[in-house]
Amino acid sequence: MKKLLLFLIILSFSISLSACVDKDESTTVTVVDMVGDTVEVPKSPMKVAVIARAAADMMIGFGLGDSVDGIYYSVLSNPWVETISPGATSIFYSYQYNESAELFYSRGVDLVLAPEKYIADGLREAGINAITVSLYGNPNYDDYIFSLSNLIKQIWPETEDKVNAWQNELQAALDDVTEILSQEDIQRRSIYYVRGDKNNGIGYTDTGGSLLQTVYETYLNMTYLGSTFESNKPSAEEIMAKNPDVVVIGGIYQNKHIDDIKSIEPYKLLDAVTSNNVFSIPIGFVMWEQNSVVLPIFIYDQANKLYPSLFDYDIVNLTRDSFKKYFDITLTYQQINYMLNGLDPEGNQMYN
Repeated sequence: MKKLLLFLIILSFSISLSACVDKDESTTVTVVDMVGDTVEVPKSPMKVAVIARAAADMMIGFGLGDSVDGIYYSVLSNPWVETISPGATSIFYSYQYNESAELFYSRGVDLVLAPEKYIADGLREAGINAITVSLYGNPNYDDYIFSLSNLIKQIWPETEDKVNAWQNELQAALDDVTEILSQEDIQRRSIYYVRGDKNNGIGYTDTGGSLLQTVYETYLNMTYLGSTFESNKPSAEEIMAKNPDVVVIGGIYQNKHIDDIKSIEPYKLLDAVTSNNVFSIPIGFVMWEQNSVVLPIFIYDQANKLYPSLFDYDIVNLTRDSFKKYFDITLTYQQINYMLNGLDPEGNQMYN
């Protein structure tokens, strides 16, 4: 009887131990992506196609560069990428926006970070692991600002410490800026964003639900005009009717657009232009206004520009420290100056 009892105890312990091992060594993880889809994906996948633009920056910044198979082509065409991540343009495959499942199969991709739901849905129907990583939230981005970093931490648990440190940096930036602004009696001003990743002129912006709307409205006490237009290509008449107090311009064409808005009618008559409230947004691995590793510095940079009497963050050294920490690259002060002014690493315009 004692032998039987001992056998049963050992058997029970073995089953329990086996269950623990199986749980710890699970090869998949279930996540909720940024459009609310519940998806089972490989745990710590080693060959990832990063089509969602901002995700490439975080993947490499959080130490997952070896797990990246390829990146969206427009990111790789940014001259800063090769400076920040040497060899990137030859190491990573250059993907188009909506590639076929056959291509991902042929390359042995085990996860696709897709920019839109319809792309992720189509790939999953074809048997490809895919999740949606979006720059837009529903109804806004307030609840999504940590979503991408949380997804990375869930899928790659080995990044937890680095992701947590970055999330703390972002939260500190948000808290510091909002606390100082909350102590002031400041009238809310309107802000118009010119999206300059393409040469589409002044009438090209981001609409409602974007990260920018959350940054400016929730944290920087501004009214984001992009959410008031019916499309992301408002006419000159629509922009003039809104007559923004501030204009911010990003992307590789930012300096061209800054010259244009100051010299071309009717835009040069805008209050933002005549009051000298037209500001640029730096470019690093990706545009700073995207959900990327430099998002905390973007918050500080915009606070400096929008409220110069209240904020004086050391953007140069914050930038230098951030790129050293996340990309293990020491940028020169000259390079940082170029970056902050929308120029390439050699000090040239980023557009032809």
